[in-house]
Amino acid sequence: MTEKAVQKLTYAMMATVLAVTAASCSDDREAPGRPRITVQPKIVEKVPLPAIVRHRKAVFAEEFDRLDLGRGRPWGWQSGAYSHCRTNRENFKLDLLKRRAMRARSGALTITATPTPAPDRWRTGLIATGESCGTGGSDFLVRTGDVLLAHVRLPTARTGAWPGIWTWRDGRNEIDLFEWHADAPGTLELVNHVTDSARYWSSPIVRRGAWLYVAAHFGARHMHWYVGESLNAMRRAHSDDKGAGKDFRAHLVANLSVDDGRLHARPDRAEPFSFTIDFIRVYRRP
Repeated sequence: MTEKAVQKLTYAMMATVLAVTAASCSDDREAPGRPRITVQPKIVEKVPLPAIVRHRKAVFAEEFDRLDLGRGRPWGWQSGAYSHCRTNRENFKLDLLKRRAMRARSGALTITATPTPAPDRWRTGLIATGESCGTGGSDFLVRTGDVLLAHVRLPTARTGAWPGIWTWRDGRNEIDLFEWHADAPGTLELVNHVTDSARYWSSPIVRRGAWLYVAAHFGARHMHWYVGESLNAMRRAHSDDKGAGKDFRAHLVANLSVDDGRLHARPDRAEPFSFTIDFIRVYRRP
């Protein structure tokens, strides 16, 4: 039985057990041309869920057992948030979105950014549940009251890498579960663009190549972000006094962008780098 299967079985067996209260809230160099993808096995937690999702049920759970892209599938691979669906130079990105930049293996999604022969173009990937320029998606919406939880591995690149998980709908409704830039390796950007609040949260646990659990509660009047190296050690990293609003609705987006050098340093070498997502889940009160 695989580790992920063991974890799922553990979840099922402990479904009636309340989670304990959360605590107060290898730099692997990648070979040129073919990155070495390192997927660290997850530890099966003794307590399967943190207190932030207590009394909620999972209404969305992407475990990445396969890459399910395309029309009629859960995910699209372009975004209306990009000015040209596949490229977005206006917003400081060298991205050229391609399906082949992504693969699912061992129950995790790996997005790899690779330089192309064209100047200032890096092949990379994005997934979205909707507003995907006709490339697919289930149209699932995160809404007010939900908790969004993800387990990710940050890139090992020293410059240029810009991973994130966020929301988007109707040309706005962006709330970032997190964004991270390789030239600021100890800091997560936790931003509510809907009501203009943000925190740049720094911690020793945030570093190149780190595996992190990151969660956000989309409250109507308050947004709360949580970060931890394990599920039962997540702590609150930021709260705002503005919230998502009572009628918030937005699609999920996850991607690996490439900085163009205007806001953050562009890649200092023409070598691929990767971002890994173990799972993305959304919890909602019944």
